[in-house]
Amino acid sequence: MKNKFMQVSATVGRTGLVCLLVCLLVGPAAFAQKKHKSTSTKPRTSAPTPTPTPPPVNLSTEAGYVAEQLKIVTRFVYVYGKIANGLELAEEQSRRGELSPAAEAKNRQTKEAVATNISGVRTGLETLSKRFQANARLQVQYLKLSYAAESAANAERLVAGGRFDEAGKSLVQAVERLTDVLIALR
Repeated sequence: MKNKFMQVSATVGRTGLVCLLVCLLVGPAAFAQKKHKSTSTKPRTSAPTPTPTPPPVNLSTEAGYVAEQLKIVTRFVYVYGKIANGLELAEEQSRRGELSPAAEAKNRQTKEAVATNISGVRTGLETLSKRFQANARLQVQYLKLSYAAESAANAERLVAGGRFDEAGKSLVQAVERLTDVLIALR
């Protein structure tokens, strides 16, 4: 019995030894084959780490400045419409010689006051435009704002030339461009 046990033991030992040798020899060969199966020429990298999204930029302060200018220009356009009609009528009467010297002087003063107010509107827009120009993330809005200031400057020139209706249209264009700035700030 002892003999049989030793025979079984020796057989199991040899079998275990053979299995161990096979695993040692075949294991690295199988691993090497897996490496060669890869057809990719670029080195393996770990999964790319996602780039963190930057926090949203809060432009509410800038939008507030634009909204304030929009209110100023809109109120001025409302008043300007009434004044422009009176100025055009007075200009027409002056050309026909139907206006007294006192009325002509009053008309001239009103025209100068309108030009001064438009200049103030333009200055406000240009000041805000310069503020936006200094901020690298507001360059698109800066361009839109500079176009609004340009429209106000055009209105100023048109009033000086007695072209009140066209000046009003230019002021409305400034309002539209300011609205574009607000939309771009969203």
